Amino acid sequence: MAYCANSDLVKIRANILSLGVTDWADQIAEADSIINRALETRWYRQACREYELDYREYQFDATLLLNADTQLKRLGTYKTLQLAYIYLANETPNPDAFERQAKNFEKLYSTELADVLAQGVDYDWDESGALYYTEKRMPSMRRLKRV
Repeated sequence: MAYCANSDLVKIRANILSLGVTDWADQIAEADSIINRALETRWYRQACREYELDYREYQFDATLLLNADTQLKRLGTYKTLQLAYIYLANETPNPDAFERQAKNFEKLYSTELADVLAQGVDYDWDESGALYYTEKRMPSMRRLKRV
């Protein structure tokens, strides 16, 4: 499942398909992999603790992200554009402009990832195909009390 498509890239950078590459499928797939890794390490493991599950026993499954097309599209687009500009910088004798664009999209990706993680992700914990209110827990702060 791809978090974005070439058409989403064009909405942010209209000329991205006219820079010598007509399909960014490899970068889209790599961005998906990077996003899945970030979600697993920075959100899923903590969420498993909230549900009293062992993340090693219940592996993260990206197909259980119910609203990824809305929640993660911008994130996927920014990461893909970052990777696309890194690729373009490596393929040109004057990479400065492409490197600046890559850094710009890296910052946008980091900000968007922080926002997504703060909001929480719609994950189908019971694999029912629907999101119930019990599956949209917000992280709770735990405090130790002396007795």
